[in-house]
Amino acid sequence: MSDKDVAVEQENEVVDPQAELSEEDQAIARLKEAISVEREEIGPLRLKLTVTVPADLLDERRGEQFAELKRDASIPGFRKGHAPLPLIEKRFAGDVGEQLKSQLISNGYLAAVEKEEIKPLGDPLFWAKVTEERVGDDEKPHMVETEKLLPVQEAIEQMSLPKEGALTFSCELELTPEFELPELEKIPVKRPKVSIGKEDVATEVNRLRMMRGNFEPVDMGTIKVDDMLYADMKMTVDGDVIATEENFDLAARDLRIKGVPLVGFGDAAKGKKLNATVTFEATVPDDHENIDIRGKTAHFEFAVHEVKRLSLPELDQEFLSSLGFESKKDLEDTLRGSLESRLESTINESMQEQIGAYLLEKTKLDIPEGLSQRQTDRSLARRRISMYQAGVPESEIEKQMDALQAQAHDQSVRDLKLFFILEKIAEVREVNVSEEQLNAAIAQIAQQSQKRFDRVRDELSKGNGLSTLYLQLRDQRVLEGLLAEAEVTETEGPKTRKPAAEAKEETAKKATTKKTAKKKTTKKTS
Repeated sequence: MSDKDVAVEQENEVVDPQAELSEEDQAIARLKEAISVEREEIGPLRLKLTVTVPADLLDERRGEQFAELKRDASIPGFRKGHAPLPLIEKRFAGDVGEQLKSQLISNGYLAAVEKEEIKPLGDPLFWAKVTEERVGDDEKPHMVETEKLLPVQEAIEQMSLPKEGALTFSCELELTPEFELPELEKIPVKRPKVSIGKEDVATEVNRLRMMRGNFEPVDMGTIKVDDMLYADMKMTVDGDVIATEENFDLAARDLRIKGVPLVGFGDAAKGKKLNATVTFEATVPDDHENIDIRGKTAHFEFAVHEVKRLSLPELDQEFLSSLGFESKKDLEDTLRGSLESRLESTINESMQEQIGAYLLEKTKLDIPEGLSQRQTDRSLARRRISMYQAGVPESEIEKQMDALQAQAHDQSVRDLKLFFILEKIAEVREVNVSEEQLNAAIAQIAQQSQKRFDRVRDELSKGNGLSTLYLQLRDQRVLEGLLAEAEVTETEGPKTRKPAAEAKEETAKKATTKKTAKKKTTKKTS
């Protein structure tokens, strides 16, 4: 056969499109062809998928698993590969069922998403029946079966394969929005004229004191806002005890506990005597993981047994010497110089905020109505990184994070919208962050927080800290690029300035207050 004949024969060969796929991809492709998917819109950009894996495919996969075990399993009394299949099925039924269940549910979801051409936002939550212990009015525990939305691995643990017939499971997911970008060139931006004042220097001095501050026990008096409370906590809904915890630590301010925002808790606790029981009621949000208590009133009891208060070091010679300064004036002069060197960066942050506001105003973008708590958590993580970069003390970060958690939803919607817009711009303009730039940012955080580089990197490595920092830097590069193309006009700045993190926090609070007031007015008018 000539080389030409061989080439023609190779061209005419039928190539199996699944031949080059990995084993997992092949399994997903087979599922994609076999499954049936029902989709239900349960809100803007929110779907419920019900996936059915047919009985014949389930039986086929069971058979494949047992056949593989028959070849490889060593059973006493039988040569390898010669044990009877019924014995193999009886002995390994549990292991096969667990493995097959995990594969079919996780891969079945991926196959359904591909089949329906869905672009999910984050990970789905799966419906599963769980049995929980509740304590009723008679103070006796009783078991209650309820359905909950759970992350995939937790849900799989609660599910079981049917002994016969099809496998059906349901999940809920949020969808990535699709939108058009606005005009990005010559965005109108105002450049404020600002200078460093006494208030700015005083804020920096106080920040240094907070970094050296300690929480100390309070033995007399009453609880003050921002005190740390150590208490026995009990949460009840409709008389059922949902959660209890001993030695529970919380701050006397707005915060979120067990997925419920406690707005106004600081005022409720303020003035209470030490060792008192603080009670508080709040509405369970609509995106709470426990669907049985959504929209209901949660009653909290905190039996306080210890109170601690942040004590700042005196601005005396000992404190100044520990920082390497001979006098208060030396410290203030050094801080003023540092602030003046960072002034340009602060002004740029202000202008980038204006660009962010422009993008939000000019972009028509819908966000899932029931913004999930996971998306809120991502938004909060990004704001924590911002405060780390700004050198905000740990105690102040925790204070601001508590306030943000309690009033996080509206701010999370804004942050998430801006994230999508900046992500799309980064994709269009091919904006990325190098390893060197990431390490430089970590070094800056280490310097601001007075920690070692490796310790900060290790702390960020836990959870999604590094990826959050990467996205933060990428968004910053996008905003810097847009600012370079902006149409800038100079204006008079404010007489007094606030640190960037405080200014952002105040803006978020004003937006939340304005929206709440609008809702109340509308309700009153109607």
